[in-house]
Amino acid sequence: MKQVEAAGLGGISWDDVSLIASIESSGSLRQAARKLGMNASTLIRHVERLEAGLGTTIFDRLPQGFVLNEPGKAIAEIGRDMQRHFLRLEEIAGQDSRSRGQVKIAITEGLGTFWVTPKLSEFAAENPEIVINLESSMDLRSPLRNEADIAIQFRKPENPDLIASRLCTLHVYPFASLRYIEKHGVPSADHKAAGHRIILQESEQISNDVVHEFLKRSRIEKNIAFITSSSIAHLCAIERGLGIGGLPTFAMAMGSRLVPVDIGLQHSIDVWISYRREMRKVQRVVIVLDWLRQIFNGQRYPWFSPAFMHPAEIMQTINQALDRHEYFDSRIIKNFFESKDDYMINQFKRPVGRPRKDRHA
Repeated sequence: MKQVEAAGLGGISWDDVSLIASIESSGSLRQAARKLGMNASTLIRHVERLEAGLGTTIFDRLPQGFVLNEPGKAIAEIGRDMQRHFLRLEEIAGQDSRSRGQVKIAITEGLGTFWVTPKLSEFAAENPEIVINLESSMDLRSPLRNEADIAIQFRKPENPDLIASRLCTLHVYPFASLRYIEKHGVPSADHKAAGHRIILQESEQISNDVVHEFLKRSRIEKNIAFITSSSIAHLCAIERGLGIGGLPTFAMAMGSRLVPVDIGLQHSIDVWISYRREMRKVQRVVIVLDWLRQIFNGQRYPWFSPAFMHPAEIMQTINQALDRHEYFDSRIIKNFFESKDDYMINQFKRPVGRPRKDRHA
């Protein structure tokens, strides 16, 4: 952006004003520098240049770091308005009816890695002119800040400039590996998880209030063995037998070698999809939105429906659908379910008292 040459502004840069908004949204100067791809000292020089141009301080220098003061908060609001209007200009300039181009999707790590990525080859075969840029992260991303064309996250955006709707529901259930169960046994219904090792995932988007309440009620907070922010590390730790951890039940549908643990703990998380209103006029984005809604359709994939489906029932559904291609994204998964090793589908038993359900995907 060009310098502003106006009385009393001293030739300030609108880029510097925009940086203040980025710092506020990131929560700290250091976090903003990381997201913007610059070092903290460079960002501080931009802040000092803006303060000199405006003739006022924007941040209070405190022992805990830089904290926005009242003038700084006002400037951050101006910066957000600038970013929003600039993004709209970009969309107006770029709107067309072509499907060619890139679509950036910000999505939670587990869904992006374990569910969306395996389905990309089929999408690419049908839409060779569209390039998917997939950012799988547990950090929140905003389409309004041009961090994504489409965001799939666990929190519903409240900004009226975004279109947001529920995409699906994740049902989280405790799982353990065969290795862990062979060594430590299965928690009993009476003693729940007493004496067992617990694995937690904690991140910006994940609230463990339900889990912590369960651990407190069961008096097993001391049993936490591992905490990670990564969905991949979380799954890996459970699969390798480090402990019992809560996973979305679709882990069974993707072929994880896990056993559901019935200790009376289950909770659900709504998944939200959001995008800027202008994106409805961009054909390639509309194509991707339609595809995403298909692969998270709860009627086709019942583990994503609002109604909870026990992992044992998921296995039975998959067992009945072994020759139905849409349930399998690779030959490896299908061969695994058909294998004759010690991990057979019919090892999973429906919990006592649970009625049989006839399900059709």
